[in-house]
Amino acid sequence: MNTLISLPGRVTSLRNWYQRPLGRLLADVELQALAGQLPRLFGYHLMVIDPPWEDCSLADSRIPHHVVQRIGTAAGMETGVIGHTDQWPVMTDTVDAIILPHTLEITADPHQVLREADRSLIPDGYLVIIGFNPRSLWGLRRWFSRRSAGMPWQSRFLSVSRLKDWLSLLGFDTLHCRYLLHRPPANNQRMLERLKFLEPGNEQGRMLLAGAYILVAQKRTVIMTPLKSVRSTRRRLFPVGIPSSSQRNIRRVS
Repeated sequence: MNTLISLPGRVTSLRNWYQRPLGRLLADVELQALAGQLPRLFGYHLMVIDPPWEDCSLADSRIPHHVVQRIGTAAGMETGVIGHTDQWPVMTDTVDAIILPHTLEITADPHQVLREADRSLIPDGYLVIIGFNPRSLWGLRRWFSRRSAGMPWQSRFLSVSRLKDWLSLLGFDTLHCRYLLHRPPANNQRMLERLKFLEPGNEQGRMLLAGAYILVAQKRTVIMTPLKSVRSTRRRLFPVGIPSSSQRNIRRVS
């Protein structure tokens, strides 16, 4: 990832890319996949971290309160909270669901973003991550043009396997993962329409052709066992206590 470009600059560049033919097609696919997952998320508060789409529709969500956090304000875009990508102005254990649409790829420290998500989510809370697939034609395009092209090719693509490892270390269980948009990264509208037959009929998709993915994880609840109950059920090695050497009732034999 090109760290010479500031974070607001990367965010703006990615938003502009979503206005191009390939970006608009990907936005439609991603929003459709997100709409399919929203009814499965439950709770009271849902938070979206800096979505790159022009319209972030959450109408299919069963969660009543929605908050959209952005780095800065933008004309025509809904903004609820202004905050940094890896530092969120929310209290610990208060959010029921968090959506990260390409947030991990534009930040300089994706681990910190996941730690913020872990801190903000309640136990059993949901985390939805949308990212670019590096193990595909899109990843090859990024490899050959990341120095000359703009976003998203200058961002960091994270594989699903690596993301699952990171989430597992933080205590998340992966519930669902789906690959999206099985067409090559071309900005020609006619070519993209002709290659529509590459889209699979099922929801699983093919990794080598997919340009993006959506992953849903759930924060694992840790049940603590009181130490007192453990000690009370522990079996004793000796039925009768043995006096310690500090006691004075030990008889000396000369």
